[in-house]
Amino acid sequence: MNILLPRHWNLNVRAVLAVLGMGVCAVAFGLLAVTANPVLISLGIGLIGGMMLLGMPQTTVWMIFTLGLLSGAFISFPGFSRIPWIVSLLGMLLLLPALMKLSSVRSQRLPAFIWIALLFLIYSLVVTVLRWDSLGEFLAGFKRYFQMYGLMLALTLLAFTPADFSAWRKLLVGIALLQFPFALYELLILVPQRGGMTLSSAASDVVAGTFGANLKGGSPNSVMVIYLFTAISFFVARWRAGLMETTRFALLVLLCLLPIGMGETKIALFMLLLVGMVLLRADIISSPVRYLSKVLMLLLLTGALGYWYVTVIMGSSVSEVIASTIRYNYGDQGYSQVQILNRFTSLTFWGSRQGLDDPVGMLLGNGLGSSYTSQNAMAGHIGMQYLHYGINLTAASTLLWDTGIFGLLLFTGIFCSAWRAANQLRRQSADAATRADALAIQAAISLFLLSIVYSDAIVNLLAMEIMYTYVLGYLAYLMRQHNSRSSFVVGNIGAAQAVKKSVPHRG
Repeated sequence: MNILLPRHWNLNVRAVLAVLGMGVCAVAFGLLAVTANPVLISLGIGLIGGMMLLGMPQTTVWMIFTLGLLSGAFISFPGFSRIPWIVSLLGMLLLLPALMKLSSVRSQRLPAFIWIALLFLIYSLVVTVLRWDSLGEFLAGFKRYFQMYGLMLALTLLAFTPADFSAWRKLLVGIALLQFPFALYELLILVPQRGGMTLSSAASDVVAGTFGANLKGGSPNSVMVIYLFTAISFFVARWRAGLMETTRFALLVLLCLLPIGMGETKIALFMLLLVGMVLLRADIISSPVRYLSKVLMLLLLTGALGYWYVTVIMGSSVSEVIASTIRYNYGDQGYSQVQILNRFTSLTFWGSRQGLDDPVGMLLGNGLGSSYTSQNAMAGHIGMQYLHYGINLTAASTLLWDTGIFGLLLFTGIFCSAWRAANQLRRQSADAATRADALAIQAAISLFLLSIVYSDAIVNLLAMEIMYTYVLGYLAYLMRQHNSRSSFVVGNIGAAQAVKKSVPHRG
């Protein structure tokens, strides 16, 4: 081109291509604007912003935490409903630099649970291709399952600094503390709009903090509870390690417990007991008599909160609550008025629909997104067959329908392997903060395992997936830091021994 043009024009081929590229982009995005389709416009904006953020993974992580964990509070306002799509796109964009880094990392440097997570992703893709139904079902299913895998792999593989993780921890603590004012607003303003406390759980279900209060019902209040108990686990572990002063610790725990007591999430009682036993288990095993009083205090606190839930929040009696809980969780009553199945019968129903005529479906499932039930175009082909049954009520039943027995075992194996890795890190590390965080991570993993049989949030809701992928990515980062320190110490010892041998003995 430079040969054909006059010299005084002094044009550069790259400059010409850049101008042409900008012209094409201007026309393309002008056409998107004319469509007035918010989804297409959001994707176009996300494409531009995403290309700019590829070189700024720290900024991308900040945006994922902030938008993903706070935007639910404003989801009912116009213009905010598309934010989860933007956050999902950011998570997908993090996959690119993470996978590029993965190709240059030795296998022995990655924790086993990360390899199991990658194996689950590959396995799910293979199963979906083998049991193919439609492109739309696949894309929707892949987005729900793996939208935050990029966050987990980025925290595991990219060169984030301790200062980065320290700043993110402060942000996540701040988000935990924000649950109190939002939950208080929902209790005082939104609960009366749903009929007041006289409707018990039907009204107080709306108390979900920043995770998405829904006036029509079905708010993810259990996700808020899991987030707060995870934060409390880190506070307790660090306080018991002497890394946090008592006054600050007590204030933080109180501000995290208050939102839990404002809503009606009966599983919170079991979560409190579960987290307490995980955090105290080593002490109880080593000295059961000494820690008997703490176990009794934990049981008394659980009982007091239970009495508060039953009498104040639910306005009922203990016997009535126990009977109704058993009925709509394990009996013949559906979980809601529009669902035939409950948490237990969603599993038995899956078993009743399996047979020797389709062993592949039982072992491998029917593909990503196949069990999703919805009245819009994103519903899966199995979900459409059982539209009002609630076959995807829990992550366990969803995984069985979508990925079969093997898929459920793989997904559960991710957290079992992470538990084992955190336990080894807690035993081997000489750093008090690392040991405390590893113990808190085990408490969080116990909540994630519980959520698999409690709801479908861990394979469906953005905020819950941000939580578990961050915890796993943070664990992988701590392991990398521990291995680096260990290698440094071993290398120095080896060098010292070599120098000692090279110095002649003078006697």
